[in-house]
Amino acid sequence: MPSDSSRSPRDTRMLVTLNALPLAVGVLLSCSTTLGEISVYGRLTLGITWALTQLVVLVGGTWWYENRAASSFEPASATTAASRSAGGAW
Repeated sequence: MPSDSSRSPRDTRMLVTLNALPLAVGVLLSCSTTLGEISVYGRLTLGITWALTQLVVLVGGTWWYENRAASSFEPASATTAASRSAGGAW
C-alpha cells in the first residue's frame, strides 16, 4: 500500500467523492420511500437503479485499486533480486 506522502490530492478527492456521493444519495433515498419508488423504466425503480449503480461502483473501484496497487513502484522480482545481490537475508 502506498504511503500517505505518495498519494496525490487528486487521488484523495476521487476517493472522497466515490465514497461520499453514494452515501449522500443512499441517505436521501432511505429518508423518502416515495423517491425510491419512482419508475425509471417499466418495473425498474430508482431504488433498484441506485443499488445496481452502487454495485458497479464497488466492482469498478476495487478493479481500479487492484490495478493501481499492482502497478505502483517497482516489481517484486526486481526487489528480491536487488536484495539478494546486496547480501540481504530472506
